[in-house]
Amino acid sequence: MQTLAKAFLILLNLGFIVGGSLLIYLGVVLRGGHWSDVFSANNITSDGNSASMILIILGGVIVLIAFFGFAGAICANRCLLTLYSVFVVIAMLIFIGVAILGFVAGGGAKNWASKAYPAVAQESEIATGFNGVYCQAQGARFCTSATAKEAFAALVPTASATITAVASEVGIGVTEPTGVVGFCKNVDAKAASLGPLEAAFTAKLPKEYKSACGVCDDVNIKFGDYKSIFEWTNDQCPMTPPVAMWCGAYLLTNASDQGVYEGTPYKQC
Repeated sequence: MQTLAKAFLILLNLGFIVGGSLLIYLGVVLRGGHWSDVFSANNITSDGNSASMILIILGGVIVLIAFFGFAGAICANRCLLTLYSVFVVIAMLIFIGVAILGFVAGGGAKNWASKAYPAVAQESEIATGFNGVYCQAQGARFCTSATAKEAFAALVPTASATITAVASEVGIGVTEPTGVVGFCKNVDAKAASLGPLEAAFTAKLPKEYKSACGVCDDVNIKFGDYKSIFEWTNDQCPMTPPVAMWCGAYLLTNASDQGVYEGTPYKQC
């Protein structure tokens, strides 16, 4: 009987470790994966960071409770087991609290979706934050894996035809999945090989080309930080052509003065 009880306690504590680790993981993803940037505007600055820190702390507490349980089960110490039983109640309350908060948050999101924008005063600020992280994450596709023709059409639609035409004149491919970063490297390499004709070639490229190359260099460096958001957007809310144009303007100007709702990622998602 004691052996069965000990085995049950060990399995229960393994479950607590898994649950606590998941809470810590969610907190780290929320804090380090730029999801908290959705709440980074004005008077809601601390909401995302506070939520992530709470998840990390709660996860740590639950893992600590599990270690108490392991110690009590292995040592068969009455004091540790009594303390553990109290902690188990606390852990259960934590899980119930997190579940309730998740349910309330999900219900709030559905409630917002059923109302005219903005459903609450802070929604425009959340939209601003969401648009920013969405465009940074999806911008990585244009910068690293889209064709030059597709990427420039989204990022700089008014200069796209000129850029691709100038590149095609000297044999640079515009339909390979090099992304803007790879395309810009190909252009630089071709320009260097032209010798005295380099200046004339680069002069044909519009200023928007250099802006797009610079933005994509920055996006490429930060891509790892936005990976979790990129994966979510690809699966749950893929970019449409109108949103691609909105994000292109956003990335190049680093501003959302074109509005935060109509034609934006927030409205689409």
